[in-house]
Amino acid sequence: MHECFQMIPSLPGTQTLFVSPSLNQYFPRDITQLNAWVYCLNGDLTNALQERRAMSWLAATSTLYLYPPGFPGTISGGNYEFHLRYPREDILEAINDGVGQLGLSWYREVKDETLLSAQQQWRYVAPATQNWTEINKIEIQINTDATATAGGYPFAPADYLNPRVERDVTSLGVETWAIQFGLQPPPGRIIRLRGEAYYPDLVLDSDYLAMAPEWTRPAMSYLYNRGAFNLNDWASQQTPTGETAKVRQQALDELERQKNDLLATAPVHKPGRIITPGRGDGYAVSSPEDWRYLGAFRSAAFVRGGS
Repeated sequence: MHECFQMIPSLPGTQTLFVSPSLNQYFPRDITQLNAWVYCLNGDLTNALQERRAMSWLAATSTLYLYPPGFPGTISGGNYEFHLRYPREDILEAINDGVGQLGLSWYREVKDETLLSAQQQWRYVAPATQNWTEINKIEIQINTDATATAGGYPFAPADYLNPRVERDVTSLGVETWAIQFGLQPPPGRIIRLRGEAYYPDLVLDSDYLAMAPEWTRPAMSYLYNRGAFNLNDWASQQTPTGETAKVRQQALDELERQKNDLLATAPVHKPGRIITPGRGDGYAVSSPEDWRYLGAFRSAAFVRGGS
């Protein structure tokens, strides 16, 4: 039996009645305690993004009965999603748990060119929509001629402007990444930022995971296994121990094996900007034994922390 499928009602029903002969292919016989989850994707605006539980199924009339009070509006012509074992909210959370793990190892490389330098401005806030985890390269536009820019005139490293990446987190958990220049950039120039970003949670049906093509299949395999493990693990907490513990350990071992494979194929993080002591924002050190003598604010060679 399919665990998940979509269906559009063939006839208008009520708030608690879903009528469709197409459901007979999934439920060929009467089911008195179906307890499936029904989620409205779109179409019936009042019911959109709402989820209710199915009570029973009558095959002779192709009618699905929902537990009262049912959906807030009449089930008429929307697109509905059926989940037979778990509510959609739990499935989404199980997938997002895996997405969060991917962001720690298979980061997304990003390039942002939305910042534009302005007169009398030394500080620029990086767009939060990129979900930064590191900014490792800052460049600036050096030619604004339309003919040159159309031909791909190169950007220049912004090191001569003494830029510094600053990351702040408020007491409410709001994160802000900013670029503080030591010298004012020339106005009207694009500031190009390159760095790494995490993957945001999937929320809407239109959301997608921006994964590089070569990692798509192993990433999807990991997400499916991680999601299935989470759902089964959560469900097992409601059942007696015994065989459940054995099955859980086997699943955990397989998940750990796949996680190790994921980490083994993860890309190497780009090194951070090297700051020379005594120059720009470089700082003096007390002795040559201090590792900061190398001037690495953030580098793969040392403990990865804030700038």
